[in-house]
Amino acid sequence: MPRSPATRHAKLDNTTLTLLQPTLPHQNVLSVVLDVNPCSAANQGGSLHLRAHQLLQGLGAPDALITAVMDDLDDAQRRTRTRLSFLWDDHGHVQRQTVDTQLELEETSQYGTPDLEPLHFALESSARVLLAVIDEEWGRLLSVHLGEITELYRLENVLTAADAFRVHDVIDVSAQDAARGLDNVPVQHQGAQQDGRFRHALSAQIERLHRVGAFEQLLLGGSVRGRADLRSHLSPELQGTLAGEFAVAADATPAALLVAAHGALSGLQEQLETAVLDEAVDRGLHGGLSTLEAAQENRVAQLLLSAAGSARRVWQDASGYVYADAPPQGVSSRTGGGVTERSLRDVLPLLRERYGVYARFLTGARAERLDGHLEGVAGILRY
Repeated sequence: MPRSPATRHAKLDNTTLTLLQPTLPHQNVLSVVLDVNPCSAANQGGSLHLRAHQLLQGLGAPDALITAVMDDLDDAQRRTRTRLSFLWDDHGHVQRQTVDTQLELEETSQYGTPDLEPLHFALESSARVLLAVIDEEWGRLLSVHLGEITELYRLENVLTAADAFRVHDVIDVSAQDAARGLDNVPVQHQGAQQDGRFRHALSAQIERLHRVGAFEQLLLGGSVRGRADLRSHLSPELQGTLAGEFAVAADATPAALLVAAHGALSGLQEQLETAVLDEAVDRGLHGGLSTLEAAQENRVAQLLLSAAGSARRVWQDASGYVYADAPPQGVSSRTGGGVTERSLRDVLPLLRERYGVYARFLTGARAERLDGHLEGVAGILRY
């Protein structure tokens, strides 16, 4: 009877690649990214299993590895939204590393060298966002990064006997309230002046978090009045980080806040992708030939790719040099030997290792623009 795969799970964070990469073999690894979100309409009625099977067909991977992916789908749906899996055969036993994230990543599969680009993309393209949620009673600050939401600070619009607003410990509110004792007795006065101080106290915390680099973009949530008043208290510098707003009850759970902010977060992702693509068009490179040549001259910091662009054919010689077009007679001008036809996605790890080139996969209208006008490939220059 075959043994079940030895599996190691990890949450996506900035240490994941450091820990994961050395443990993977260099070859014969099945790399799979799947949207396993059980709430997705695309995953209902057995659609996930059918789509996963279609994604794995034709890769040439051993049946044992494909079977392990299929057998893991139900477990994956209980754990996460998107699962990245790396599987390989270790002397007749399937080994598997999985990385779970709440981000929406493009579904891909590859057999051969480990495909770490989806992890790199997630880490490089996911901005640190602060949700500032406020109404007449509550002010809350929550961090969103890599699809995860964490509450950092909670302020109640109640003045204590010490003439300070009540700050709640977001880990254990009851324990902190008990420890404060009489300090938590509210002072019985309300009004516009107190509300103004309340907004100012929350904006001061936002300022402090921004000063220490805790976030790059700011989204405001809560009531219409709460958002408007808080916006008026933001400094010009914080105004420059404001990327959108959304309506929500300020006492909602973190999960409900993440759902309510989804549209604003999606809009922010579109803004970031548009900005980086505009930079490539205005001051960068586009097209396979010029971009790949510049990348291998250490002049490109970031490659922008669409799904079609990453699948384009390239040619690689024995030294590892990558040609955008097949060299004459299939002979490398550098080594004098033959070249091997590959996909651009296959050589991205080498470009990263040798030249520090990071790949970013654009989505939606940005990917269509990249395909329609820039051959599916563009580059952001270092200088």
